[in-house]
Amino acid sequence: MTKIEALERIDGINNAGIAREWSLCLYFGIRRVAHDSNAYDKDSDVVAQGMNISVKASAFTLMSGSLCEGIEDFEGIWKLYADRVHSDHFAYMTADFTCYMMNLQEFGEFVHQFCRLERESEKNGGAMKIRCRKESGKMLNWLEERAS
Repeated sequence: MTKIEALERIDGINNAGIAREWSLCLYFGIRRVAHDSNAYDKDSDVVAQGMNISVKASAFTLMSGSLCEGIEDFEGIWKLYADRVHSDHFAYMTADFTCYMMNLQEFGEFVHQFCRLERESEKNGGAMKIRCRKESGKMLNWLEERAS
C-alpha cells in the first residue's frame, strides 16, 4: 500500500467521491472537466501511469445491488466484484485528502475489515450490496499501519 499526502483539496463539489477523484486527477496531471459514470467492470475512475484506478471515499458503495445478480452474501458479492472489476488499483481518499493506493488484494482486506452487507432501498430494487458507512479512526489507523 502506498500513501500519497497533501493532495489538492477540491471544494464546491457536493459529492465527496467526485471531489477526491478530481483531486487524484490533478495529482497525476490530468485535467478533468466532467465526472463520468463508467461501469466498474468496463472502465476506471482514473487512468494514469499505467494504472486503472478506482477512487473511493467514505460512505462508498462497492457496486449497486442491482448489479449483484441476486447474490445475498458478503463473500459472494465480493467475489463477483473482484472477478469483474476493471481497475487494478484502488485509491481510498480520506476526508483530509490523503490517498492510500492499494492493489486488489489489499483493497479486499480493507473491504472485509470496514464494509458491511446492506440492503438497498426498495425504490432501488431492495437487493443486497456491500457498503462502507463512514471513515473512522480505526480505519485510518489500519491504513496508516499498512502504508509504505
